[in-house]
Parts: sequence; C-alpha cells; structure tokens
Amino acid sequence: MMRTGFLALIAALAWPFGALAADSMQDRFQSMDTNHDGRVDAEEHAAAAQAMFKQLDADLDGNISVEELRLARKAMDEPASEEQVRQAIAAMDRNGDGKVDADEHLATATALFQRTDANHDGYVTLEEMQQAAGPAAN
Repeated sequence: MMRTGFLALIAALAWPFGALAADSMQDRFQSMDTNHDGRVDAEEHAAAAQAMFKQLDADLDGNISVEELRLARKAMDEPASEEQVRQAIAAMDRNGDGKVDADEHLATATALFQRTDANHDGYVTLEEMQQAAGPAAN
C-alpha cells in the first residue's frame, strides 16, 4: 500500500488537481471545467493533464525528469525529497527509461481520474475531488 504523501506526489505530477489547499483546489477545478457545468469530464481532464505536462517539461524534450519534477514542486512551494520524486517518476515510468513521457503521464492521470470519479458516471465533481484529496483539502 502506498503512503498518502507518495500518492499526493504522484497526483501532483499526473493529476492536474495536484495537492492544493481548498481555495486553490476550487480555482483549479473551475479552470478545468471549461464548459462550466460544475463537473470535469474526461476530455476536460485530459486537456488539463496535457497542459500540465507541457509546463512540467521545462526543457521541452518530451519527458519529465526527476530534476524537472523536483524543481516544479519547489516552485509550487511543495518541495519533495529526491527519493520521493524518484519514486513518483518510477511509479509512472512504464518503459523504464527513468523519465515520464506524455503517454505515461496521461495514462497515470486517466487512472487517477477514474479513481476519483467515485460514482463512476464519467465526471469528477468538486466534492469528489475534495474527497479524493482527503481531509487536508477540505
């Protein structure tokens, strides 16, 4: 079983909601809900995940490295140890090259989206997102 902090680190890399305070989570949710229907569908989520990947891929080589993720976490004022970052990268690195490419990132983000969609209706609401994030986000 993964530790909560480890899941949060993976979520921050793959899941556009990331590890956010309640106000920030609501703002992020609203920015992802591009059709303003009060829920995020898989298409909206994928677009946000792809945008996040582009932000994290600082050197534009098509991969997120340990260093890129570590620096991004530090810039978000959510520093993580190098070991935590390496574990998060390894958890998503399906081809074993030590980096996360766009397909690996989207696959992980999609799995987290499906896990967060508590009622399995194909949408994530703010409430579902807050429940998935745990008590710290509420």
